[in-house]
Amino acid sequence: MYKISNWNIDRPSPNSKKTKLVICKIIEEDSDIIVLTETSNAIDLSDKYPFSISTLSYERTPTEQWVTIWSKWEILEQLSTFDNYRTVSGIIKSPFGNFTLFGTIIPYHMAGVSGVRYGNLNYKTWEYHEKDLISQSQDWKKIIKSHNLPLMVIGDFNQTRYNNQGYGTKKVRDLLTNILNNLDLNCVTEIDFSKEHLTVDPKKGKTRNNIDHICISEELLQIMTIHKVGAWDHFTEDGKYMSDHNGVYLEFE
Repeated sequence: MYKISNWNIDRPSPNSKKTKLVICKIIEEDSDIIVLTETSNAIDLSDKYPFSISTLSYERTPTEQWVTIWSKWEILEQLSTFDNYRTVSGIIKSPFGNFTLFGTIIPYHMAGVSGVRYGNLNYKTWEYHEKDLISQSQDWKKIIKSHNLPLMVIGDFNQTRYNNQGYGTKKVRDLLTNILNNLDLNCVTEIDFSKEHLTVDPKKGKTRNNIDHICISEELLQIMTIHKVGAWDHFTEDGKYMSDHNGVYLEFE
């Protein structure tokens, strides 16, 4: 069985208790590839994952990276993206053949409206999210065409995909659905994780809606003889918080 995971780890600080819990959880999951979003230099997995590529760091946060891909399999080449500060891509040499991987954070609903991260661009809510989806999809199409390899798009999508509920709007969900269909990509994490995988948040009293996704080319999905999608909570069994996002994974043969 192979395993590919995805987790937003909420900007970890060096040597904090929360960071140590994050590292322990990553080691426990033992994925072949893990895509980390909102990560930092505090997470060094090089002993376990000999190959990695990251987004460039912004001047205001020089020790943080928006996305890092950690891999046990060789990363043959890092590919340039439309925004190397927010997205990262590479060609992975795996036991079942080469594929391309695109790690990302798609802007949240208030991006470009207010705040430091994106600045005040006079956007309306969800407008930057929508525009960025279109820009990113052009990158995905370009990568597929240039390299003629299966593609995985993994990261913090900032929208729930299950049953048109939770965080997001119908408009942005439909936009992503159309993009995925046009590129023959399947979002395997469009499921209700609360039934089997995620539990009730001890402070908020409800199960978290998943916004972190794994999307895979249909041609790659078709060669999997079996696959299982799962998730883990953003807190430990004894209620200690590791992040503000749950993790997700895909296991397959």
